[in-house]
Amino acid sequence: MDLLADLNEPQRLAVCHVDGPLLILAGAGSGKTRVITRRVAHLISQGVAPRCVLAITFTNKAAGEMKARIEAMGTPRGATVGTFHAVCARLLREFAEAARISPDYTIYDRDDQVKIVQRAIERLGLKGGNLQPSAVHTTISKAKNELLTPQAYAGRAGSFYERNVAQVYREYEKLLAAGSALDFDDLLLRVAFLLRDRPDIRQLLGQRYRYVLIDEYQDTNRAQYIIAHGIAMDHENICATGDPDQSIYAWRGADIRNILEFENDYPNATVVRLEENYRSTKPILAAASGLIAHNRMRKRKALWTQRQGGSNVRVIYCDDEHAEARIIAGRIAALRDAGRDYSDLAVFYRLNSLSRVFEETFFKARIPYRVARGVEFFNRKEIKDVLAYLKLLINCADDLSCLRVINTPARGIGATTVSRLRAFAASAGVPLLEACRRADEAGLGGPAAGRVKAFARLIESLASELRRPAREIAEEAYRRSGMEQAYAGKEEENRQARSNIEELITTAAEFDQGEGGTLGDYLFQVSLVSDLDHYDGAGGAVTLMTLHAAKGLEFSAAFVVGCEAGLLPFDRSDFTGRASREGEADLEEERRLAFVGMTRAKDELVLSCARRRRIRGVDTPRSASPFLGEIAGEHVVVEDLTMPARVPAAARKSGRRGGFYADVDERALIEAMESRSSLPPEYEYLREGSRVIHPKFGRGTVRQVGPQPWPETRVKVDFDRCGAKTLVLSVAKLEPL
Repeated sequence: MDLLADLNEPQRLAVCHVDGPLLILAGAGSGKTRVITRRVAHLISQGVAPRCVLAITFTNKAAGEMKARIEAMGTPRGATVGTFHAVCARLLREFAEAARISPDYTIYDRDDQVKIVQRAIERLGLKGGNLQPSAVHTTISKAKNELLTPQAYAGRAGSFYERNVAQVYREYEKLLAAGSALDFDDLLLRVAFLLRDRPDIRQLLGQRYRYVLIDEYQDTNRAQYIIAHGIAMDHENICATGDPDQSIYAWRGADIRNILEFENDYPNATVVRLEENYRSTKPILAAASGLIAHNRMRKRKALWTQRQGGSNVRVIYCDDEHAEARIIAGRIAALRDAGRDYSDLAVFYRLNSLSRVFEETFFKARIPYRVARGVEFFNRKEIKDVLAYLKLLINCADDLSCLRVINTPARGIGATTVSRLRAFAASAGVPLLEACRRADEAGLGGPAAGRVKAFARLIESLASELRRPAREIAEEAYRRSGMEQAYAGKEEENRQARSNIEELITTAAEFDQGEGGTLGDYLFQVSLVSDLDHYDGAGGAVTLMTLHAAKGLEFSAAFVVGCEAGLLPFDRSDFTGRASREGEADLEEERRLAFVGMTRAKDELVLSCARRRRIRGVDTPRSASPFLGEIAGEHVVVEDLTMPARVPAAARKSGRRGGFYADVDERALIEAMESRSSLPPEYEYLREGSRVIHPKFGRGTVRQVGPQPWPETRVKVDFDRCGAKTLVLSVAKLEPL
């Protein structure tokens, strides 16, 4: 196969570059995946041993596609292709002793991580107040992404909240260690520390991986930056591919400076710009380029296409969210009548909550749809139960998994028995499963001790057969645990559970037939599934998804809805109206997010804005997103589909009627109200009867919110200790209980 035959000149330059640092600025739809896979194949064709090539991307799905494309070109196998987390998981198993962890460590998912945070809070006696386990977990995750250990985080903790989090972080790490477990962030942090603290390991990996390719480089965080540059430090054969205009994950630690400053890190770097877009029409590219040009934190790049024609971008104004959904449903029906497949159409929104009205409208209009919300399959109870059994076979110290299945299905081991076992395990310094084996020492007797010991023998028996294929072990655990019998009923709920477990066993069989490996390898693969790894097209249905989830996908026609100030861009400021460097950075990221959504469309793009939207049950005036003004141009057509507005009598006499905000005075009033009326998202929980806590007055019950506009909104709270008080919400520092 001629690896260069169908490439344009910049693509050829990127593929043929061999030694030295390379930055590929790959615009949306510019054939980035083609270039990366061809580059891997070309390196190997030039005599580079496949085992010396390391290609890293951000999702298992993208990694799988990359592997398939490389193999389809007849390239010899052996290159390492995977996500940062998957590659680091393997390295930690290889260098477990140096990292001071067990090679059979368990990876806890987010739900399990939050449970461990909750347990840490309880053990410290900090339960209550403003320490919400989910929020504390997010703070710890951010600290790890910044490579902050518990000690380092404590050293910079200033506020009361941060000092409490520092305590929880330390206890959280102890609980993870006791269970021989790591969280997702540990996979990166531990490898980054190995590369930092063990020059011998860094040099070994540099010699092993002589050519390092990093996809989606604009989405790397501090830990990923350290890993990539650590491995490539000695040879500098690093290829970073990405687009600053599509950096949309700062909220989870991504640092756009990594790609913007690549040339500072490597002054001798070759820079290749992929600017020819193969996806979208000229009108779509013109509108998207006009928007992103308003950003300052970006690299110079001009998208263009050879595609001829194409419909103008449509901006539609609607009365409210219901009218918006009806109008878009009508457009989708028309596209379907014109021969488009539902699966090639998508609706994007900034917040998941905006999907509800579209779901209801599409259901009534008999338009099939699918909401892409991530990996719900692996979060189902029966799936997590089976996986907990399998994890316990690998890691007998995994108390979280042991607690989950010790009485699943019910085998007569009650809460009192479990409590005694946990107390004994803590006092003896042994895992819970070991406590089950020593039930007599734990103070259990009679039938209770017998049931607990039988559970321990079951796990021990299943664990003795770990050399068998993953599918056989999963089937055996499902059968011998009693779960198969428990779900034997004919009820719909049981049928669904059986079907789900059968699908899980299928994934194990596919693993065995693919790369194969041990049960531990299979569990690592399952643990590292990311948000959209199972998104494979909507299968005859319109896709509804967030703008973040849309990254990397493409559709014939796309509808970006809710283009209103406060929604897109989403208002993450302190609502004081004061400009700040952080506020400007947030705005630029929101603009990049809109750009990503717009450039998913191949042929048709529609952006919609509602005049009014019901927020927290209140019909609230909305103002158009400033982004709509930034895309204005010859390829943008505005459609005002609102009903005539209610206007003052004087205005009616002057004949000014119809259209979006038909009366200029009303428009000014509504836009002024909008900038001040809706409460910030963090106060959405507030309503009559909500329980809150105040740093000075303590706990209380909300009796009234408003009606003053933000930021003058008052809240009346009946405090338990000092009675009723009326506070200005924007400065009250209330927290939910």
